Amino acid sequence: MALETPPRFNRDAPPSRRGADAPRWSGDDAVPRGLAVGSAVMLRLLIVFAGVLVFALAAQRLLLVVLPVLIAILLSTLLSPLARRLERRGLKPAAAAALTVAAAVLVFAGMWALIIPAAVGQGDELATRVQQGLGEVTDAAAPLGIDSRDLDRAVDQAVAAARSHALPVAMLAAQWAGAIVLIVVLTFFFVRDGARIWRWVVELFHPDRHAALDDVGERAWNALSTYIRAVFVVATIDAVFIGAGLVAVGVPMALPLVVLTFIAAFFPIIGATVAGAAAVLVALVSNGVLAAAVIFAVILLVQQLEGNVLYPIIVGRRLRLHPVAMLLALAAGGVLAGVAGAFLAGPVVSVASAVLDFVQERRVAHEQGAVLTP
Repeated sequence: MALETPPRFNRDAPPSRRGADAPRWSGDDAVPRGLAVGSAVMLRLLIVFAGVLVFALAAQRLLLVVLPVLIAILLSTLLSPLARRLERRGLKPAAAAALTVAAAVLVFAGMWALIIPAAVGQGDELATRVQQGLGEVTDAAAPLGIDSRDLDRAVDQAVAAARSHALPVAMLAAQWAGAIVLIVVLTFFFVRDGARIWRWVVELFHPDRHAALDDVGERAWNALSTYIRAVFVVATIDAVFIGAGLVAVGVPMALPLVVLTFIAAFFPIIGATVAGAAAVLVALVSNGVLAAAVIFAVILLVQQLEGNVLYPIIVGRRLRLHPVAMLLALAAGGVLAGVAGAFLAGPVVSVASAVLDFVQERRVAHEQGAVLTP
């Protein structure tokens, strides 16, 4: 197909003239406009998807470097307000950041020392009870035509998959003796110098872009802060209420179930379902059907409180995260980076949502301005 000799392209002409003078292939008229537009959009989507995939694969290869940085950023969203409050009381930024980070280290160390070892010690028993509960559910559903062998096979595959993920996590934890120190140091600098670091990043771009970048950065930071604080508060409330229900009913291994409930809250949608199912199954095996029904009712009540009261109050309308987007992000994060990717899916989607809202608002404002301009 030969290229026709195009007319001279006048860049100073109005858009209508530019479109008329633009070079065209001789066969352009034979391609329907819808197909041409669709192929152009698809090509751009493929380019964006390829860029995101390459970035994700690179981050996966550098996980031991990327993950401490991301964890430090997440922690700084929780600790920065306290540090700013200490600065308003007269402390210097370095002292305020150091006191805030030291308090956080003491809190997390206390959680590990008091809760995690006891929960890990009963982890095997918890897995056994959950599997027994699934067996009882299968026996009860046998009249419906559900084959217990298929369910046992699925449970065995799930346990094997969990162990295959647990081994890399354990190896990662063993390799992270120094990475923990890196997280603490990075958190200190992000809390103390976060604003200056962002200013340095913004100044790498053209001055005309500074205002837009500052707006994007502020929105992304607010979205991330809102998400992390909301999840932390919701995880604490879920663990307290569900733990109280487990203790009141007399379900054994309440402590590991409480820890599982708290950790599962950081994996939206899927985490709450898995933790709730585990608690109900353990109650079914240990205390019978009535206890399992009570725990199930408690979990439903807590989930309703979470969805209708806690999230609207804590998050409000600042984050509009559709469950479909969250599920896709969890799946993609889990495939690309395992447990760490699933954990980071929520924060990444929150920031992406804030950035897309900014882009949409800018586009609408530009269109309105174009309409109003004579």
